[in-house]
Amino acid sequence: MKLLPILVAAWHSLWVLQKQHNVPAWARVLVCTGMAAGAGAVMMLLAGLLTGLASDGNWWLAMAPVNLTICVVISNTVLALFRLLELTLPARALASIADGGDRRTTLLLNAIGLAGLVLGFVISMLLLATTAQRSLEQVYRNIAQQGIQVRMLLFVIVVGAANWFWWRLRANRRAQRQQATESQLRLLQAQIEPHFLFNTLANVQSLIGHDTPGARQMLVDFTAYLRVGLDQLRHADSTLAQELDMGRSYLQLFQIRMGERLRFSIDADAQARAAILPPLLLQPLIENAITHGLEPKVEGGAVHIHASVRAGRLEIAVTDDGLGLDGPRRQRRAGNGMALDNIRARLRTRYAGNAALSVTARAVGTRVSLHLPYTAKP
Repeated sequence: MKLLPILVAAWHSLWVLQKQHNVPAWARVLVCTGMAAGAGAVMMLLAGLLTGLASDGNWWLAMAPVNLTICVVISNTVLALFRLLELTLPARALASIADGGDRRTTLLLNAIGLAGLVLGFVISMLLLATTAQRSLEQVYRNIAQQGIQVRMLLFVIVVGAANWFWWRLRANRRAQRQQATESQLRLLQAQIEPHFLFNTLANVQSLIGHDTPGARQMLVDFTAYLRVGLDQLRHADSTLAQELDMGRSYLQLFQIRMGERLRFSIDADAQARAAILPPLLLQPLIENAITHGLEPKVEGGAVHIHASVRAGRLEIAVTDDGLGLDGPRRQRRAGNGMALDNIRARLRTRYAGNAALSVTARAVGTRVSLHLPYTAKP
């Protein structure tokens, strides 16, 4: 993988609070260090221009290592404190902080940043004293003579004020985006409803002509299924437990039609089942596994649904041993083919790039996986 995309992703991750980042830690540290070095160089240039020492090469050689050390240590100390916050707080609390919706949140984030500045300055003093084999008092006296501590104080004030206005502006913009997101999610869910109803009714219709008792039982089960399913569609949020219950009912409906040709299993612990997610993400994946993988296969097969929580993220996998991605596609009914694109659109709208859907070919069959930030129902 090329370095530049990793560094760009690391830059964006610095401004997002979450349990697990999709970029390596070294990339985040490298970007943070680069930002600090740039800030340190700008501070030295301004100080040199104000003091008339900008053209003095000896001054640059003497003070550049000190300034850069202080800036780099401070920036990485701030990064470490925010990472500690991410690891300590539950995912739901992080999501609330990331919203930045009130002044207390803004104060908390600024307090952590300022604490990192102070702690980083102390650590850099100790580091410089150890490296120069001088006492901490001597190092500080030398820094005081150069006026570095005054510039650091001004830097703290400027950064604190900038952070305050930045987080307030970010909170207002986030609120506007949230309103647009909710409108788009409602539109996407409205697109799912006719597709969902059409495909399930078509399954009932296909059974009526040759298996009347089975069709009758399917209608009974289908009525119960719709009672739950349509209620889910009217809400912005669901839980994985509700999605799995719907998935189980859907698979049981298909077992009436396919008989012993369809087998399934569901594996999810209590922590995963408590996860909050948009409604009807799982059912289209199950439908695809059956429609394109198992039903066209003479001997049928099995669907396995597995869900777990790892490092603050919810992972859901729907695996089948059907015809696979290279198998012949069934003739598409109206509305088919929109499921995966719709899910990807909903993930982008809801999670802003922090969620993904992947489709992987297996030796036999297909595996479709969802990776989402984990937020549990209180």
